[in-house]
Amino acid sequence: MEVKNPQVAVLCNNEVFELLKKTQENTKLIGGMNHSTILYEVNKYLEQRACAEQNPNKIREFLIKLKHMPINLSKKEKLMLVNDPPDSVLRLSLGIKDFYDRLSEPETEMLLFATKQFSGEFEIITKQELVEEEEEEEEENN
Repeated sequence: MEVKNPQVAVLCNNEVFELLKKTQENTKLIGGMNHSTILYEVNKYLEQRACAEQNPNKIREFLIKLKHMPINLSKKEKLMLVNDPPDSVLRLSLGIKDFYDRLSEPETEMLLFATKQFSGEFEIITKQELVEEEEEEEEENN
């Protein structure tokens, strides 16, 4: 067998996680004990990562949002943002080549906001939800 193109596509952690969950059911058909151990260890590792809480729609929406930003990111940089969404400027700078030369401060804040929103670190609260929370607090105080 000859590999003609070794990197046609790159899988994100979520895709690998989903494939492993499906594969783990059929481990006896695929290989022996070593293969089962590897599948188990990788699966346990990925369960603790951000990919366990992601889904294809959420990833697609995030990538569309990145596409519409005025920031030109490579495929590998986008993959890094999906696999391990940074929660600080430092972590963001570690995954983007020539970060300080390529991104201005507003672009950095925009990208960090998008990654935090994607990772679920905080959600956008609508005005209605904010008013309802304030009313509940007032009722509790009375």
